[in-house]
Amino acid sequence: MKKHLSLGAAGAALALALIAGPADARKADGPPPDTICTILGTADRYVDTTVTVRAVASSAGKVASLSDSGCQGSIGLNMQDESDSDRKRDVLSFRRAMSSSGARAQATVFGRFHPTGNAQAPYVIDVYSVRDVADVQ
Repeated sequence: MKKHLSLGAAGAALALALIAGPADARKADGPPPDTICTILGTADRYVDTTVTVRAVASSAGKVASLSDSGCQGSIGLNMQDESDSDRKRDVLSFRRAMSSSGARAQATVFGRFHPTGNAQAPYVIDVYSVRDVADVQ
């Protein structure tokens, strides 16, 4: 009888682990990225914080920005740094990909959001990392 109890407890523990496993995996991915529309609509809430946003990145010469067809406006991307050796490989690769005028890619960007003081491009993200990059045709 003691064997049945220990097997039952082990089975219950295994079942809980299997149920909790996928939930833990979802938490590890973090919260879903914000949208450009959300950030621009409530910009004061995001100023001087780090954001994760998924949007279409596009370039016009040396200027890259994120935009969303669902709302007006865009957010500039700052991928320049005096010491590029401090930049991560993903940011350097993304910067190279966006360096040609007219380049477009869907990407998830993580970085510090702050105002620029420029009415034409009022906000910018200092890019810390980039993931899930896919070309947009």
